Amino acid sequence: MKRKEWITVVFILLLLVCGCKKSPEPTLWEGDILLYYPDETETGLLREWYVTEEEDGYKLAAELLQKLCTPLGKERISAIPESVKLPEVFIEASGLATLLFDESYGSVSGVREVLMRAAIVKTLCQTEKIDAVEIYVAGQPLMNAQKMPVGIMKETDFIDSTGPEANYYQYLYAKIYYANQDGTGLVASNLKIPYTGSEAEEKIVLQQLINGPIEADMQAVLSDKVKIRSVSTKDNVCTVDFSKEFLDKLPDVSEEVVLYSVVNTLAELPGIYQVQFLVEGKQEKLYQTMDLTGVYERNLNVVEKE
Repeated sequence: MKRKEWITVVFILLLLVCGCKKSPEPTLWEGDILLYYPDETETGLLREWYVTEEEDGYKLAAELLQKLCTPLGKERISAIPESVKLPEVFIEASGLATLLFDESYGSVSGVREVLMRAAIVKTLCQTEKIDAVEIYVAGQPLMNAQKMPVGIMKETDFIDSTGPEANYYQYLYAKIYYANQDGTGLVASNLKIPYTGSEAEEKIVLQQLINGPIEADMQAVLSDKVKIRSVSTKDNVCTVDFSKEFLDKLPDVSEEVVLYSVVNTLAELPGIYQVQFLVEGKQEKLYQTMDLTGVYERNLNVVEKE
């Protein structure tokens, strides 16, 4: 049984960045997905790690929605009340999930409806196939209290805070690939990475790769002097432009491990299937002895077997 982690989440509907305190450090996480539920007062959210059974996008979405209908422990409140019938789900290649509820959705209103909606979006958007959610009720777009369409919602529309004295942070749950102890293979580190909402996910994971591992049985693959000049994704290809320090390979790590640490880490993000490398804005011919002129795809053969 996986360890359960309960965290009270202060719920905020507007993207808000305030204060200048030092951000919290990345931490390890367990499980596949965080399930979100209203707390006992129905003013905030709780969350719990959950190990999923399905992998297919549609089946996984249905599994998670079903779990959100289940009360979280004794005297807990389910995210989706019993009065609400589960929706039909359509997932587009773009990552947009459309949920078609019937009129039973209208049995929930006010703050409780907002919490339900937040729980659904924040849970589903952690999956590989879903980046955003749109809700229809009885064939019509979901309307807010001002009778305006709510529209497409992303996880970043709902921000977590870890306490009344804390800054408001979002958290990216990412799999980062570092080198094993002898530098001949990759090992995955599941990290909960805080960020303020303005950074691209690609840059967040790459910076964490440069920062190095937090687990003792792993080692860094890149020098901490490496800078990310730019990173962007188009047509499922992520182009990374590193500073010249990228070419200075660390002595205890193989060149294959270095390149695939970047590729495999980025390929864990939704919509990225290939990675192209640039150095100081230009395409280098070689990284040590490996060709840098083409694109790289995920390579799990480099990952150390458990």
